[in-house]
Amino acid sequence: MKHKLIFSVLAIIICVVFATNSSYAAESIKAYLGYSREVNEAIAKNVEENLGIEIKHTSLSWGEIWARVQTEKPNFNADMVISYGAAQAIIGKKQGIYECFQAPSWGDIDPVFKDPDGCWYALGTFSFVLVGNKKKLAEKGWGMPMSWTELLDPKWKGQIVAPSPRTSGTAFMLNYSFLQLYGEKEGWKFLADLDQNMAFYTKSGNAPTDLVGRGEYLLGITADENVLNRIQQGYPLQWTIPVEGIGYEGNYTVILKGTKKLEQSKKIMDYFGTQQFSEFLASFGYFPPRPGIASALYGAAKPKYINIDHGWAVKNRSKIIKTWKSKFLMKETPKAKKVGDAKEKKAAEAAKKQ
Repeated sequence: MKHKLIFSVLAIIICVVFATNSSYAAESIKAYLGYSREVNEAIAKNVEENLGIEIKHTSLSWGEIWARVQTEKPNFNADMVISYGAAQAIIGKKQGIYECFQAPSWGDIDPVFKDPDGCWYALGTFSFVLVGNKKKLAEKGWGMPMSWTELLDPKWKGQIVAPSPRTSGTAFMLNYSFLQLYGEKEGWKFLADLDQNMAFYTKSGNAPTDLVGRGEYLLGITADENVLNRIQQGYPLQWTIPVEGIGYEGNYTVILKGTKKLEQSKKIMDYFGTQQFSEFLASFGYFPPRPGIASALYGAAKPKYINIDHGWAVKNRSKIIKTWKSKFLMKETPKAKKVGDAKEKKAAEAAKKQ
């Protein structure tokens, strides 16, 4: 009798655990997230704490996400994309690869942040800024450049890092911002002159923040999303907005067509339009979609922005990236090649000893 009771209790426990796990598994989605890795993890945690929906996410750059979406369509390996660019949002809508719905919480938000058909929503804006290593600059007796043109001074040769538009949405924004700031002809000339001082181009829009923060390079043109966090962590970083201003882009979010987790995805999209989530985004330094919420990085007043035609940028995306590759690709992440060469040399030396 005693054994029967024990087995009965165990059976009940197993059933409860199985039911709980099944319920939990049902309340989850898969998503490609295009913020920085740390912000992606924070968003996933925030959603799970507030909605009880787990976001099983993969952190990728915007270019990598778009490549996956285009390769996988129409059978996507994710339910949502949380953050990529205007070009991807607009082109994807034309391709008919998004589930569209009118999220109630977004009803009173400025139309600039949402597609009229509900096919995409922009989770506020982010920008690029100029960062410098405070300690290393002080050792040289140099100050932070106050104009983008100051970066062309030969003294910065080999001391500047910035992302590559092949994979980074920040880099694409950076390039079309300068092309519109100076005009196409002078803009490409500026980028070519800047290239003379570049150490190399990084895969990620946030990588220059860490490279400069660690003192590997003096200056970086970088996404603004990790700057505040790194300063709070004690990195000797300083940042500035040059007098000409900075570019900006939205963090566009979509539900991928054919998802079997449509209701969960809709709940998440609706939550993204709330005051609570806008305040959460602002704590990282973004300007959220809801007005009147100060950015933790910039404060209440928006910084000086370059006058940008995002429609032009979307229309000319392929041309801009193709031109950039033809001019500057050889300087993209040379460190990767050096590491590979070192490994090959080490392996060859080991083989000789055997």
